[in-house]
Amino acid sequence: MANLKQKILITGLGNPDITFQNNRHNTGHIFLDYLVHKHAGTEWKSNKKCMAKISLIKINNCSIILAKSLVFMNQSGKTLNLLKQFYQLPLKNIFIAHDDSDIALGNFKIHFGRGSAGHKGVESIIHFLKSKNFYRLRIGIRSPSQRQKADKLVLTNFNSQEKQILNKTFPIIEEQLMNVCAPKNKQKNEKPKLIKDLKSKHLTKDN
Repeated sequence: MANLKQKILITGLGNPDITFQNNRHNTGHIFLDYLVHKHAGTEWKSNKKCMAKISLIKINNCSIILAKSLVFMNQSGKTLNLLKQFYQLPLKNIFIAHDDSDIALGNFKIHFGRGSAGHKGVESIIHFLKSKNFYRLRIGIRSPSQRQKADKLVLTNFNSQEKQILNKTFPIIEEQLMNVCAPKNKQKNEKPKLIKDLKSKHLTKDN
């Protein structure tokens, strides 16, 4: 679990061009927009040194840096490495929010120290950080009726019904995520408890 005496970084993965902003592949960006809106975050500002847009929020007295990558998905590791150095963050304080085509829409999983499972953005991050010891928030994007291959599916947009499901899922994701990175009642000398896996209670099927 992240040390609350230090800042927490939550990075949302996606593609930067406006034509991709509603794609399933940009679910990480969409989730960060939800957090900024709910917690009255600072206005998004570009940090050219880190190749990211930055907003700041505070939850349960924990300062959280939100970062939208401004590079294409398969180059995400460049941004993460720069953010880690710029904010002088330990790996355990880094959370990556991204789409996952192996998980049904409306479900999610939170992992620590896992491999990429074929996600190109996560592959890039592991390569640049030379480690997989960070948190991943895998947000499901696949509706039951969809049979497309992942590389085609991720570049499609959510329809209105799917957006409603996603929007109802975000508060549940946030609650479990904050239990990991910004718990309400952490005692002063309490040792952090590493949470390896969290998932939605109604999870259907994933890898």
